[in-house]
Amino acid sequence: MSSLFEPSVLTPHGFCLLWEPGLIWLHSASDVLIALSYISIAVATVAFLRRRPDVAFPWLGWLFAGFMLFCSLSHFFGILTLWLPYYWLEGLVKVATAGVSVVTAVLLWPLLPRLIALPAPSTLSEANAALERRIVERNTLVQALQRREAELTELAATLERRVADRTETLAAVNRRFETALAASGVTVFSQDENLTFTWMSKGDLGQPGRDVVGRSVQEVLPEPALSEIVGLEHGVLETGQQARAQVQVGERWFDIILEPMREGPGLIGGAVDITARRASEDRIRFLHNEVKHRVGNLLAVVQALLRQTAAGAATQEELAERLSDRLHSLSEAQQLLVREDGQVSTLGEVAEVQLAPFQNDRIEVSGPPVHLHNPAVLHIGMALHELATNAAKYGALSVPDGRVRLSWETTAEECLVSWRETGGPEVRPSSRRGFGRDVLEWAVAQAVEGSVTLAFPEHGVTWDLRFPLAAA
Repeated sequence: MSSLFEPSVLTPHGFCLLWEPGLIWLHSASDVLIALSYISIAVATVAFLRRRPDVAFPWLGWLFAGFMLFCSLSHFFGILTLWLPYYWLEGLVKVATAGVSVVTAVLLWPLLPRLIALPAPSTLSEANAALERRIVERNTLVQALQRREAELTELAATLERRVADRTETLAAVNRRFETALAASGVTVFSQDENLTFTWMSKGDLGQPGRDVVGRSVQEVLPEPALSEIVGLEHGVLETGQQARAQVQVGERWFDIILEPMREGPGLIGGAVDITARRASEDRIRFLHNEVKHRVGNLLAVVQALLRQTAAGAATQEELAERLSDRLHSLSEAQQLLVREDGQVSTLGEVAEVQLAPFQNDRIEVSGPPVHLHNPAVLHIGMALHELATNAAKYGALSVPDGRVRLSWETTAEECLVSWRETGGPEVRPSSRRGFGRDVLEWAVAQAVEGSVTLAFPEHGVTWDLRFPLAAA
């Protein structure tokens, strides 16, 4: 223990600096300034903690102040050991400093998430300012409401008398009006100048009428119907002229007519559900395009049949007989394809009649029985017709060695149909997208609620149709 307080046995630190005055004063001044700064930080921390007892985690501040004080003592002993070698005392002070440092560090890290979560003073200030503004606004609103309440109380008596006089008349008129609207199938609604629904005759536009009144058009309608209808309504409010358009809202179509209100700002409108009519129009348009397209395909098939039959017939009688047989097969294919009498056909029957005109000795067909309803018969038949026509024109059936394999397989829930061409000319996909490709890629998939993969590898066209058996 005597070595703790006996400096004579060791060499002062200044000796290591060769008692160079500049170095001695540089180290001494630096340690003095650092030690005084640490003491100042510790004193300021203690003063803050004494004046703010409500601060979160005060013990952490006391640990920090103690850490600063021990750090200052370390630097004071650094000055002392320049002249007096009290290294043991200096080491003990450093050990104490290390202990406080380790305790502070160990306790600080687990506490760090809670410290980060504390609200910043700026946030508290903003919250207080916002709260004060809301209090002022609330007081202003309360005063306004009190004045309004007095006015409404005065008006209530007058209105009650007038309402009682007109209630019976209006009820009768409304009953007659609602009966007429229900019979007409038209939904009538009104909106104010802010496009908020003020009345609706019945539920439509995808929502019950009672859920629409009091809400703006932006809250009721989805995009893209919202943008189109809002544009029409703003045009009516600005020009005072009637506007009319057919608009799709979700899966439904509406014929909407809008007019400005004559008795005040706002507008009145009517909406008729034309979803069924649009679907019929789309189907008619689709069938019209198919008829035009199929006539062209039929002519091409007939020409190919004539050329192939003429090339293999030795006599006119033989030519006439073979051509008649093939034309009859083509006619049978068309009859099965377009029938709409509710009969159920199998996938094998559809394939047989559709591929009969196309040199079916070069077409291999295999698969289990799969029953198809009319929409599936129509669209799968159309797809097979397109594939076979393309193969006869450009693919495997356009050359003597070409072959086609049509097969299908089923699981408990779905069916997979595959078309493969081999031995034909090198496939070169067309950059033009025509009606036939639309039939192959999306029309048949939509009809059977399935998916289609159409590919053009060099060795031959491939087509896969996967669909649930429940949709067939």
